[in-house]
Amino acid sequence: IIMKSKARLLMIIGAAALLSSCQTYKVSLTYDPPSFNQRVVKGEPSIKIDKINDVRNLRGSELGAIKNEFGIAIKAIQAKQPISEITRTAFSHALKSRNLLAEKDAKYILQADVLQFECSQYSTQNAECRIRVHLYQAKTGRLIYSQYYYSTKTKVSPNVSYWSNVEEIAVVASEALQDVVDRAVDDQKLRRMLR
Repeated sequence: IIMKSKARLLMIIGAAALLSSCQTYKVSLTYDPPSFNQRVVKGEPSIKIDKINDVRNLRGSELGAIKNEFGIAIKAIQAKQPISEITRTAFSHALKSRNLLAEKDAKYILQADVLQFECSQYSTQNAECRIRVHLYQAKTGRLIYSQYYYSTKTKVSPNVSYWSNVEEIAVVASEALQDVVDRAVDDQKLRRMLR
């Protein structure tokens, strides 16, 4: 009887360890510039990107987790690069595709604070992104525009729990980031400040 109890206890401990183990997966996040058939308003090269600050409650390149049916994290998701670098690259591509990025002699300086950027999956794949954008006059350093931009994306996936694909949720996270960046650089209030 004692041997059977020990065997059961070891099986329970083994099953609990298997269910609660959380592996870390590194994913690539992408920004896709608008295609030729998408209408974007072009401008003159006048904006230089300065500081992009990651002020999220998450650490470093951490993005979130995929959880099992008990709500226990089973797959931790991290970006392959720091979130501030990914956000800088997204803004750079967005501004360049709209002919707004100035390599030198910029009239305006863009800074941003990444306040929230995370993804998760339990029964659906979710991603949220919140960024505060600041626009300064280059000559004076005077703040002329500041605005929050927020996006949330949700996708239903047949792959849940242990069968979840981290690359699928990375696409959802990329879409949330892209939505925020595009809305920021296409914001008519920001564009009016460039005149």
